[in-house]
Amino acid sequence: MDHSVKYDADVIIVGGAVAGAALACAMAKYNIRTLLLDRRKEPGSMNRGDGLQPRTLEILEQWGALPELLKYPHVKSSGIELRHPVFKTLMNIDLQPLSSSKYNYILNIPHRDIEQGLLDYANKHEMINIRRGIIVEELLWNEKNQVNGVRVKQRNETFQYTAPIVIAADGGLSGIRQQLQIDAKREVYHHELVVLHLPRPAWFSNELRTLVNLHRDGAVVFIPLPDQQMRVTIVVPSGQASQWRKLSDEQLFEQLQKRVPELDQVPVHREGEHIYKMYRMHADQYVKQGVALIGDAAHLTHASSGQGMNMAIQDADLLGDLLHRCFSKSISLEKAYSLYEQIRQPINEEIISRSDFMSSVVYTPNKLIHTLKMMGIFSARFIPGLRKKISGNIARGIAGIEQKEIILKSLTHTLEPI
Repeated sequence: MDHSVKYDADVIIVGGAVAGAALACAMAKYNIRTLLLDRRKEPGSMNRGDGLQPRTLEILEQWGALPELLKYPHVKSSGIELRHPVFKTLMNIDLQPLSSSKYNYILNIPHRDIEQGLLDYANKHEMINIRRGIIVEELLWNEKNQVNGVRVKQRNETFQYTAPIVIAADGGLSGIRQQLQIDAKREVYHHELVVLHLPRPAWFSNELRTLVNLHRDGAVVFIPLPDQQMRVTIVVPSGQASQWRKLSDEQLFEQLQKRVPELDQVPVHREGEHIYKMYRMHADQYVKQGVALIGDAAHLTHASSGQGMNMAIQDADLLGDLLHRCFSKSISLEKAYSLYEQIRQPINEEIISRSDFMSSVVYTPNKLIHTLKMMGIFSARFIPGLRKKISGNIARGIAGIEQKEIILKSLTHTLEPI
């Protein structure tokens, strides 16, 4: 990194959704001069996850950003319950027994509010400059063939920003990743999601948890939200989501009741309804020619475990720590980037694989195989300790607490404390 050059910022973040906003929060903690560029004029309305998991809550607290998010309406969820119309409760994935974190729950906040809360916190810091309506057209390169800025367009004006560090947080179709020619094969799942909202029924108002209603035609997931609402995710075969959206309220409710008979006289609220296609993707590398990828630009995972947004915030936490060490001159930028990729890539691969397994639970095209899976999960209760062991392992994976130990061990063996 050339410290003699006068740059417009120390770090340029391209993309202002959760990943970019989270990294801006990390940069604010370390007082690093940061320019956040977002092509959108305001946070998006499409749901990209509502649940902030225990490790993520720890990170937000350390940054000082958690109080900003708690200003928004929120509810606590104690975990996930797998239900079946015949076998009833198949398994409870309970976060409350976790003892390694004071956050033994998931904090559910509507996704748009999470994004806005992160941006609000970052925007309070004078070292963070957020610019909206900016389209990044191409990367700028120095004489060493390293990226040192971006050429952008706003309205009809074209100009450029420079920085020694450029971060791509521009989503699953990342234009920056494509410019860097980083391989990232996207695998399309054979199902997609229809997302809408319903008032929470009276029976879904005590101990809150995400309810995964498993059905041979596809799961229906209830995620508790504030103000007695719930987000409803309906798993349907690929290509059928648009047909579901064309259904009248009465037809839609009839189809829902076939899968979840407990739904009775609950009015349908279809504001913000959208289709969410499912992909799996993991970039071959997170770093190339001075640029690092975070969030969806680096990885896409199935929504069944609610991990995508949390992975982005956890990426930002480690990368922020390493960039701080870089600007403190305790390590080089090359070392910071190398450690980021070396540590986060295997952690994220494990999460993606676990979510991929869960995707086969929420939807199995073959009805016989689906029934055999349900019987297998149900049968676990008859083997002493097995169901508890399985649910505990899943709970620890979702919580992400063990990541903390893995990262601390990796950094302790490699770096001097600062």
